[in-house]
Amino acid sequence: MNKKLIRRLYFIPLLLCLWLPNINFAQAQKTISGKITDDKNNTLPGVSISIKDSKYNAATDIDGNYTLVYSSTLVNPVIVFSYMGFIGKSEEVNNRTELNVVMQEETNKLNEVVIIGYGSQKKSNVTGAISTVKKESLETRATTSPSEALQGLVAGVNVQKSGGVAGAAVSVKIRGVNTFGATEPLYIIDGFQGSINTINPTNIESMEVLKDGAAAAIYGSVAANGVIIVTTKNGQKEGVKVDFSSFLSITNPSKTLDMLDADGYRTVNKRMYDEYNKYATSPKPLPAYITAPSDVNTDWQDEVFRSGFTQNYGLGIQGRQGDFKFALYGNYVKQKGIVIDNEFGQQTGSARVSFKKSIFDIDGKMAYMGTQNALPNFQLKEVYTMAPLVPVYDETEEYGYGLANKNGLPAGTNPVAEEHFKKSNDIGQDITANIAATANIAPWLKYKLAYSYRVKNNQQTFHFPPYIANPKEPHLYPEHRELRTTWNEQILDNIITIDKTFGKHVFGLMLGNTFNSQASNWNDVTVEGKTTDYTVENGQLVSIDRPSGFLDPGFETIGAGRGGTYSADGSKFQYNRVSFFSRLNYSYNDRYLLQVTVRKDGSSKFGEDSRWGTFPSVALGWKIEQEDFFPKDMILSTLKLRASWGQLGNEAALGYYSANTLIKTGNSLGNGYVQGVGSNPWPGSIATALENRNLQWETTDSKNIGIDYTLLKGKISGSMNYYRNVTDNLLITKKLAPSAGIDDPVLNVGKISNSGFEFEVNYRDQVNEFKYNAGLNFTTLKNKVEQLANDGQTIYGEGLKYGDEHFPTQARVGSPISGFYLYKTDGIFQSAEEVAAHSKNGVLLQPNAQPGDIRFKDLNGDGVIDENDKAYAGTGLPKLEVNLSLGASYKGFDFSALIGSGWGNKLYNGNRYFYESMNAGTNMLASTLNSWTPDNHSNIPRAVLQDPNGNSRESDRFLESGDFIRMRQLQFGYTVPSKMLGKAKIDKLRFYISAENLFTITNYSGIDPEFSRERVIDTGVDRFVYPFTRSFVSGVQYIF
Repeated sequence: MNKKLIRRLYFIPLLLCLWLPNINFAQAQKTISGKITDDKNNTLPGVSISIKDSKYNAATDIDGNYTLVYSSTLVNPVIVFSYMGFIGKSEEVNNRTELNVVMQEETNKLNEVVIIGYGSQKKSNVTGAISTVKKESLETRATTSPSEALQGLVAGVNVQKSGGVAGAAVSVKIRGVNTFGATEPLYIIDGFQGSINTINPTNIESMEVLKDGAAAAIYGSVAANGVIIVTTKNGQKEGVKVDFSSFLSITNPSKTLDMLDADGYRTVNKRMYDEYNKYATSPKPLPAYITAPSDVNTDWQDEVFRSGFTQNYGLGIQGRQGDFKFALYGNYVKQKGIVIDNEFGQQTGSARVSFKKSIFDIDGKMAYMGTQNALPNFQLKEVYTMAPLVPVYDETEEYGYGLANKNGLPAGTNPVAEEHFKKSNDIGQDITANIAATANIAPWLKYKLAYSYRVKNNQQTFHFPPYIANPKEPHLYPEHRELRTTWNEQILDNIITIDKTFGKHVFGLMLGNTFNSQASNWNDVTVEGKTTDYTVENGQLVSIDRPSGFLDPGFETIGAGRGGTYSADGSKFQYNRVSFFSRLNYSYNDRYLLQVTVRKDGSSKFGEDSRWGTFPSVALGWKIEQEDFFPKDMILSTLKLRASWGQLGNEAALGYYSANTLIKTGNSLGNGYVQGVGSNPWPGSIATALENRNLQWETTDSKNIGIDYTLLKGKISGSMNYYRNVTDNLLITKKLAPSAGIDDPVLNVGKISNSGFEFEVNYRDQVNEFKYNAGLNFTTLKNKVEQLANDGQTIYGEGLKYGDEHFPTQARVGSPISGFYLYKTDGIFQSAEEVAAHSKNGVLLQPNAQPGDIRFKDLNGDGVIDENDKAYAGTGLPKLEVNLSLGASYKGFDFSALIGSGWGNKLYNGNRYFYESMNAGTNMLASTLNSWTPDNHSNIPRAVLQDPNGNSRESDRFLESGDFIRMRQLQFGYTVPSKMLGKAKIDKLRFYISAENLFTITNYSGIDPEFSRERVIDTGVDRFVYPFTRSFVSGVQYIF
C-alpha cells in the first residue's frame, strides 16, 4: 500500500477523537419559563438566567419573559438570576415548568465588586481609598473625553482643560501635586497601561480611582500620581445587543475679553503720551494714528472667534452566548472649533472577545484611534495686541491683508492673514492589541499570562508660501516642514493567584512580574525656498539670499523644495522597566481585613548603582457592622474603618538618559568652532553634563485613614478620608556657579507634602414611580514645599515678559509649589506730596513715581523696593473643591445636574498685565478707559509711555480671587415607554437635551477661573488661554 496513504490513514483516529466530543446526541429536554419583575412590578429585560454549574442559559426579552431549555438528566437544578444593579437570586426548579421571579434592587454599595490592581475585590473588603464611577454616570455627560466626563464625580480628583479650542488637552490631578514633573495619573485600560484618550466614554463600563498608597502600590514606580483603572464594556447579556448613541452640540465662547475699540484706543494712547510728556525732558510727539481720521474699527476677536459645532456618533454591538462574550465599539467625532480653521476629528474602534476553553479563560482586545487636529496657526496674543485701527483686508497691500504700517502704528501681526497663509495639520494613529490567557489550574489556583503591544504614529506638517502679516517680520520665501514620530510599547505580565479559605480565615495571594519595553524615534525636516550665494567684496564675505526650489509655493512636500535650503534633526530612545510584585489579602470572620503589598522596580533611566526601588504598603480594615455589639435595624446600616500606609515611586521628572554623560553636537556659536577665512562655524561636540549613577526614584510616602458607610439600608452611602502624602528625593535642578563650566545637575534633594480631607455622600430613593438621587463630594488640599536643593533656593515659574522677566510664581520652602510671590501695592499716589512722603531717611522709595502711579510697600524696611520686598500672596491650587450632582426620573422623564466649585485659590490675571499696563501702543482692555487722570482718581494707575515707575511689575495689582461656582451640566431626557417599543424589538430609546458650562458665578475678571497649565509651578497664571465654551446639546440613545 502507498506509504503516503498509510500515513494519512493514521490521522483518521485522531480526527475522530477531536470530532466526536462536538457531536450533540439527541437528549430528552425540559423547559421552564416565566416572567421577571422588580419590586415595583416593572419588567426587567436582559436578565441573565443560567443553570448553576452547566452550559444552559437564557435571557429575558423586552417584556421580562424568558424560556430556559435544559437536559432532563439534571436532577432538581438550581437556576441563577443575575442583573446589573440588582441582588442576584437562586431558585431550585422542583419540577416546576413556570417560575416567576421578583428581583430586589441593590442598595448596599459595599456589596459591589470593584476593580483593583491586577484583580477585583468586593467593595466591602477593600482597605484602600478607592472611588468608583459607573457607566450610568458617564453616559449622561455629553463629551468625547473620558477625563472630562470624570470631572466633579470623585472627591480628590481635579480635572481642568487647557483652553476652549477643539482638541484641547485635559489635565487630571489626584490629591494635589507631588512633583515638579508630570502630574498625570497612571491609566490602566482593561488590565494594561494605556492612554485614557484612546477610548470613548460610551465604551466604558466603570472607572476606579486608586487614591492612596495602599491601593496604588501594586503599580509601584508609575503610580505616585494615583491610578485610574478603566474597564470597557463586554458582552454581559445573552444574545446580541446593538447600542447606538449620537449627539450634536453647538458651542460658543462663554466669555471674551472686553478690548478697546478705535476711539478708546486713541484715547488711552493719547493719555500715555500726555502723561509721559508732562514730566519728560525730551517730550515725544503724538504719533499720527492718534490724530489721523479713520473709519476703521476692527474687533479682532469677532474676526477670529466663531460658533463651533460638534458631531458625535457611537455604535456598539455586544453579546454573549454561554461563555463566549464579545463587544465591538466604534465612535466618530468631528469638531468645528470656536476659532477660525480650528478643527478636530477622532475615530475610535475596538473589538473585545472573551471565552472559556477547557481550563482556560481567554480575553483579547484590539483598539484603534485616529486623530486629525488642526490648531490655530496664530498666537492668541496677536488677537489682543493688534490695534483696532488696522483693517482685516487691504487691497492696496501686496497680499491683500491689512498691515500695521501706516501713521506710525506699532508693529503687530494680522491674525487673520497669519491663519490664511499658514497651514498645519497634526495626524495621529494609536493601535493597541492585548491578549490574556488564564489557566484555572485548581479552584484555588490560577496562572495568567498577558501580553500587550501598542504603537503610536504622529505626523505633523507645516507650510506657508511667501506672505506678509507683520511688516516687521515678512516671510519672503515658502517653507515646508514635516515632523514624524513613532513610539511603541510592549508589556508582558505573569501572574499567579492563590485563594484559599480555612474556616473563618480567607487568604488571597498574588505573585507576579511585568516587563515593559518602550522605544521611539523622531525625524524633523524643513526646507526653505531660498539659497544663499557667498561672494568676497573688498576682503569681506557677502551673502545674498535668492529664491530657489518650489516650482509652485503651494506645493506641500519636502521634495518640492529641492534646490532650497534644507535642515534636519532627529533622535531616538529605548527604555526598559522590569518589576516583581506580590499582594497578600487576609480576612478573618469577614470582619478583620489585612492587605500587604510589595513591588520592586528596575528602570533603565537610572544608573547601575541605584536602578532598583522597592515600594511596600500595608492596609487594615475593620467591618464594624459585623460585630455583635453593632446595633441592628438602626439608621447606620454598615460601617467599615480603614487605615493604610504605602510608598510609591516616580521617575517622570527624569529624562531617559539623565544618569549618563551626554554629548552635544552642533555648529552654532556655542557648540562649534570657527575654521577658515569665511568664519564658517564647523560642527563641534562637548559633554556639558556629568554622569550621576546615584540618581534614584522620587518616593511618595502615603498615609490614609478613612471610613465607608451606608445608612437607611443603603439609601445613603459614602466615605470619608484623611490623607497625608510626602514626596521625598524630588528630582530638582541644583544651581551651580557659572564658573563650574557644566550644566546644572539634577539631584534627589527636594521634598513636597500634600494633605487634606475628602468626603463623599450619595442618597438614592424612590416614591412610587418617582426616583431621585443626590451626590455631594468635597476635598480640601494643603500643599507645601518642605525642602529644596539649596538653603533659601527659589525656583521660578514662567516669566511673562520674554520668558526671563516678570515671574508671578515661585517655589520656596514653606509655601505651596506654585506660590505667588509679589510686590504689595498700597494704593495710588494722588499728589506730588504723597510721592515725596513715601521715603525713608529723606530718600524717595520710588524716585520715578508721579501722581497716578502705584505706591509699593517696602516690606523689609531697608529703604529700597526690590525683589526682597516680594511676599507670599497665595497659590493657584484650590484649598477646597465642592461638587454636587442631582438626578430624578418619573414615567420616562429624567433630569440631571452637576454643579462644581473651587475655593481659596488665587489667580494671576496675566491678560491684565499685558493689556492693562498702558505703557506701549498695543491694544488694551476697555478697563483702561478708567485709568487715573487728574480728574479721575480711580484704582487703575495712570497710562504712561514706558511705565517709568514700574506700575506693571509683578504685584498683587493683577492678583484676583479664583473662587467660583459653575453649572457644569443641566440635562433633560425622555425615554419612550417599553410598551410602545415592544413590537419594534427596541430595548431603549431615549432623547435628551443638555447645556454644558451653562453659567459661572465668580468675581474673577479673566476669561475663566478654571484652567490648567502645562507646568505645575505655573498653576493659576492666566496667560493667553483660549476662551472656554458654552455648549447646547441634543442627543439620542438607541438600544435594540
